[in-house]
Amino acid sequence: MDTKHLRTFQAVVDCGSYAKAAERLGYTQPTITVHIQQLERDLGIPLFERIGRRQVLTQKGTEVLAQTADILSSVERLESMGADEAALSGTLRVDLAETLLCHAMDEAVVEFRRRAPGVALRLRDRTCLQVSENLRSGACDLGLTYAFNWQPEAFTFWKVAETRAIVVAALDAPMPDLDEPRQEIRAPFITDEPDNVFRIALESCLRANGSHPLETIELWSSQAIKHLVALGQGFSVFPCFAVAAELASGTFREIPSGLDETTFPILLGHRKKQRLSPAAQLFAELAEKALRANPSLQPS
Repeated sequence: MDTKHLRTFQAVVDCGSYAKAAERLGYTQPTITVHIQQLERDLGIPLFERIGRRQVLTQKGTEVLAQTADILSSVERLESMGADEAALSGTLRVDLAETLLCHAMDEAVVEFRRRAPGVALRLRDRTCLQVSENLRSGACDLGLTYAFNWQPEAFTFWKVAETRAIVVAALDAPMPDLDEPRQEIRAPFITDEPDNVFRIALESCLRANGSHPLETIELWSSQAIKHLVALGQGFSVFPCFAVAAELASGTFREIPSGLDETTFPILLGHRKKQRLSPAAQLFAELAEKALRANPSLQPS
């Protein structure tokens, strides 16, 4: 049995199709088909069955998938035994929540570049859901986010810090008291994607209070959101570290809300059973150090 065929099988399941698995692995789609057919011949069982237009795992295929993860993890550990664990090389793919990447990781990134010049560092800002999905599928090696909300049992993750959520508006912008019940809030709520944990928490507080904003503006960039808020065009909610500079300079003021005493975890994680490379271990250490030293955050 060729472990290459097992890797192909795992990629097909993770990606959801032969075409996407081929793209990830750098194969043609016919090659993927050949690998799966050969693996089925070696095992003597069908791994997939067609339901409508979809290929789904058979019951035996599900059992094989669980054993495949263990086998490939063992192979990876064996292959690494002869390597110099201190060597920092290759590619490291890190997906982060956008506010963490833009407002909390500067020191960690600079120090990583200094200490690991031979590593190609691939940083991507993603939503919490996307971080979870990409870790699960193997599209990234390390994730830094506020919630692992896609099969959390599939990940190894730990809390490195906590942050408070702050509702902010421009210093002179007229704003109602968000704690006042049953309001139609006329100032626009400027925020980003619907699965943002801070947006969800604030909207939940407002609903519980019988209030709601008359207008919500969605922008997928914390810098763009902050720019509109600074222009007095509405209010937004951020983790406290992301607006510390604006609060200190007087560009923003904090608006009391039901979130005042609520904290949110900052989580660092990877796919379960995946051995972290030396580069991933170094980045994780530097990220933890930077977050725990941030005066706007609470250590875990």
